[in-house]
Amino acid sequence: MLAPHREGDAVDYVDVTLKIEAPDASPGQPLLRLPMVFAGVESVRYESSDIRVEDEMGALALTQQDDPVDPTNFIYYRRWHSETATRGDVSVRYRAPTRTFVPVLGSGPPFDLRPEAGGLAGAGVSFLALPDVATVFHISVHWDLAAMPAATRGVFSRGEGDVAFNGPVELLAYAFYLAGPVSSYPPCPGASGPFQAFWLSEPPFDMQSVVQWTEEAYREISTFFRDPDKQYNVFFRHNVGGAIGGAALPNAFMVGYGDAPAPTPARLRSMLAHEIVHNWPSPLNDNASEWYGEGMAEHYSAAITLRAGLINPEEFLTGLNAQALSYYANPLRNLPSSEVAERFWTDTRVRNIPYDRGALYLASVDAAVRGKSMGTRSLDDLMFDMLDRLQSGQAYDSAAWSTLLNRELGAEGPAQYQAMIAGELLEPPSNAYGPCFSNEPTMYPQFELGFDPAVLAKAPRIVTEVAPGSNAESAGLRTGDEITAPIVLEDVLSDPVAQLTVKLRRGTATMDIKYIPRGAAISGIYWKRAPGVPDTDCARDPND
Repeated sequence: MLAPHREGDAVDYVDVTLKIEAPDASPGQPLLRLPMVFAGVESVRYESSDIRVEDEMGALALTQQDDPVDPTNFIYYRRWHSETATRGDVSVRYRAPTRTFVPVLGSGPPFDLRPEAGGLAGAGVSFLALPDVATVFHISVHWDLAAMPAATRGVFSRGEGDVAFNGPVELLAYAFYLAGPVSSYPPCPGASGPFQAFWLSEPPFDMQSVVQWTEEAYREISTFFRDPDKQYNVFFRHNVGGAIGGAALPNAFMVGYGDAPAPTPARLRSMLAHEIVHNWPSPLNDNASEWYGEGMAEHYSAAITLRAGLINPEEFLTGLNAQALSYYANPLRNLPSSEVAERFWTDTRVRNIPYDRGALYLASVDAAVRGKSMGTRSLDDLMFDMLDRLQSGQAYDSAAWSTLLNRELGAEGPAQYQAMIAGELLEPPSNAYGPCFSNEPTMYPQFELGFDPAVLAKAPRIVTEVAPGSNAESAGLRTGDEITAPIVLEDVLSDPVAQLTVKLRRGTATMDIKYIPRGAAISGIYWKRAPGVPDTDCARDPND
């Protein structure tokens, strides 16, 4: 049961009550667990004294133990076990305070449990201490809204109000929660259907047009993946720090948006379609660098919405060239995938690599398979074979992918895959995106922050050395300056003229320094419209 409480105009906490049917836990056997951090976002981090556990004999004393810290800052757990054996059913009660957590880099998944517009929003991984077992339970979710104003609604990833289903407790952890004066699409409380959207704040964009487009995109994408009845809920929330981003969890996606600048329709469409695709192709089981899951989402979100006419060729081309700039102008573009995971949550340049590299690599594979088969086969065939493997419990890893590549392309396929994993520069052929687009060599201004990016992930953020001759130095940045606010780099990486604002403290003085974080030119590829090809040929599936 979830019981949010509102003090004045803000929700200050939610009381959580769990009833676990006869866990029969032995002394020392893990009973509950909560991530200390997930994807760089810190959880509530209860102490044993914050959690009340009772069985049929009365109160149980808990002992807590933390897992070793994950150096990648992705996930590790705090666990609790009972000092005596449990008897009968067990009840667990604790209070989750709301607060706004700003990740060290200023951007990250919108998982923290925070107050917003008289309600609350967050993901279960940030506040739910749950049974530490993989058992399939009959799960019932109930909202107690007695301490909230009239017309309050409680929603989570699997629906609104009281919801029951069977599954592991991970379906509660990896879910989004929203309670308060919730607005929705469709607007009727309790509406059902495969697609719904929910939000609390009034956003700085036309929400109705965004959710209507997203519903159409979901229909097209789910139909492409042969799963048109899959339930999917989209949650929107305001980010105090202004960062724009999102995160997908099973059956749901949460969009975080800021006010300055407000997200453009193109940015929202790209992000929403990307996260919808995540419902199907998952990261490979042995692939910590994420190239497969993120690359598939990048590739198919653009390809399917173009084929469906939900974006036009100019929008597709703009997105493709933004991705090309992000990849080719990245000073870490040759970083091996084996080194991506350990730096993924602490360096934005590294975080972009799986998206950009994965998408460009998959476009190259698509072109190669189409060419080898004289247009009768494509990347779609490999992707669906992998999806079938995932859904049937077969091996779903790099070896399986390499086997399919060898089937379609011979030994050259696995060899090119290994080259990509090793960080070899990707240069998709000119026809990689169909007849409407071609590419040509170009020079990109390389991204240059002007100081060690590792500074941005530290506390305090003290600039250790400014690169001589850099734009940062010319703008006035100095060694020893303290950066006082997170710097969000995602958008700057894909815009060659975007200006960076750095908030500083130098001694007792505070100041803002602005500059374009670019340096010497570096070679890359640029895409353009092929002359004489009509828009209708851009939108059509090349297999047709």
